[in-house]
Amino acid sequence: MARLSDIEGKPIEEVRKGAYARCFGDAKLSHLLSRVQGLIIRNGNELEKLVTHLMADKLISDVDEFLSAQIMDIGVRVATKKAVKKCISLNGDGIEPDFIVFDREPHSQHCYVVELKDGHEFDTKSSEKEQQNLVDFLATNESTLHYYSCHGKICGFNANTREEIRIGFKRKISVEEAMTGREFCDLVGIDYDQILALRAADREANYDEFLEELLQIPSVRSDLLRRLQD
Repeated sequence: MARLSDIEGKPIEEVRKGAYARCFGDAKLSHLLSRVQGLIIRNGNELEKLVTHLMADKLISDVDEFLSAQIMDIGVRVATKKAVKKCISLNGDGIEPDFIVFDREPHSQHCYVVELKDGHEFDTKSSEKEQQNLVDFLATNESTLHYYSCHGKICGFNANTREEIRIGFKRKISVEEAMTGREFCDLVGIDYDQILALRAADREANYDEFLEELLQIPSVRSDLLRRLQD
């Protein structure tokens, strides 16, 4: 997980003119909150990097070469967004999924086009777009992936159930299109609980760092002390 101490945030001169300053007034508090926002954004990217690292032995380096074979070896192989962007055989029209998971069983071949989300609460417009992107990608590449049984999935990594994800996406996706983080990890053969444990350690550090930074702001510190004494 990303750490607050690594996030610089926007320059304080810029923050003074922004939404946080309009809401809270104090420039230093606003700057800290802007860093928190940056932490949340970076955290989603860090999850993708961590997952990619843990399944390094399953990654496809050349997607075109991989797709040239009609039948893959039994097991799981994974194409990252970066690898898909380089691929000539697949056309995303600028929309590449986070991962494409190819799963070969003794008598079947499955392909899972996956969007990985750290959270699963989205507004209606974003939910519709995410779902449509999956549908469009699969439709555009149907002829290339016809050796596989294809499934579009939106993975809400921290959700406990598919229904929870469907509701978070304003019911714009079906239960079949939802995938929990544990289901994704089981599919690609990595340890979901290990990832949660790694992120929990950083979460505790972020909590401590946030409180420390908050108390370093003179106006906030004095107000808190005054209120605690009342």
